[in-house]
Amino acid sequence: MKNISKNTIFVSIILLLMIGIFFVQYKIRAVDSNKVAVNLKPSDQGIVMGVKDTNNDINISLPKINDIVVKKNPQKKDNIKNPLVYAKNIILMDKATGYILYEKNAYDAVSIASTTKIMTAVIVLENYNLNEVVTISQNAATQIGSDINLRTDEKITVKNLLYALLVKSGNDAAMALAEHMTKGKEEFVRRMNEKAKFLGLKNTNYQDPAGLDDAGLSSAYDLAVLTSYALEKQTFSDIVQTANYTINSADGKLAHELETSNRLIKSDEPLYYQPAVGVKTGFTPPAGHCFVSAAKKDNNEIIGVVLNTNESTVDASAKESRKLLIWGFDSFDF
Repeated sequence: MKNISKNTIFVSIILLLMIGIFFVQYKIRAVDSNKVAVNLKPSDQGIVMGVKDTNNDINISLPKINDIVVKKNPQKKDNIKNPLVYAKNIILMDKATGYILYEKNAYDAVSIASTTKIMTAVIVLENYNLNEVVTISQNAATQIGSDINLRTDEKITVKNLLYALLVKSGNDAAMALAEHMTKGKEEFVRRMNEKAKFLGLKNTNYQDPAGLDDAGLSSAYDLAVLTSYALEKQTFSDIVQTANYTINSADGKLAHELETSNRLIKSDEPLYYQPAVGVKTGFTPPAGHCFVSAAKKDNNEIIGVVLNTNESTVDASAKESRKLLIWGFDSFDF
């Protein structure tokens, strides 16, 4: 009789614990009665359980259960034709659901030029403190292509280098940030590729932090997924919306004026598009003119990727990206 009583009490306690855990862990916030797609915000800092990447010793935070948002897929309006966007590789994605609004050759692995720097920024934000001071090497200061004229032995913060990386697309800033990794540039690039695997970017392989090496490949789809992830980081989101900015060396003796190459966010440009919120341009001769764009309208955010435009002009990628974003908002009910 005593054994039966003890067992009954034990089972009752277990049942009460299970009920308590159920109500605490599965409080889900529904935002729409038409529950179709689930959007997980992978950059949230709340940890449900600790997951450690044994390859690079980075602690990865999983989303909190109560930050899971349920949202329906956008619905295409009647009699909508495909957009007239002239580029070899194109995608337009709804950020909240990951739903693909339009794609053309979106899964081809191709050269992506300076759009590589989106991943560079992600690795920096997840591994460095923004206030860390970086000493510029001669190698970083002499990088070819787009630069902000960093000086050898100049000292400058990680945050300022992120502005140089994403606003002015500084190749010197990209190299300086990569070299700041404890084991150097090679370790930094390895982490870029590990992060790509973690995010499920199957057609992506990086060779350098700037995108100067055209052997580094990705796809329009992979870039859209990566950008959706990166935009969840407030610092990244703030910087890619910045048209002009001035950064200074740590001692205040050197100043670098930055002006974005993103024509969609420059109010004095003919291609200015008020809903645009970023993100990154790129160009090398093999990659052609590339643009990863994003825009927000009525709390709906879409991400466009245009790689290798048919027209080889400095404003071609902005022109095609603008058409793609406008088409997206006009053609779907969100």
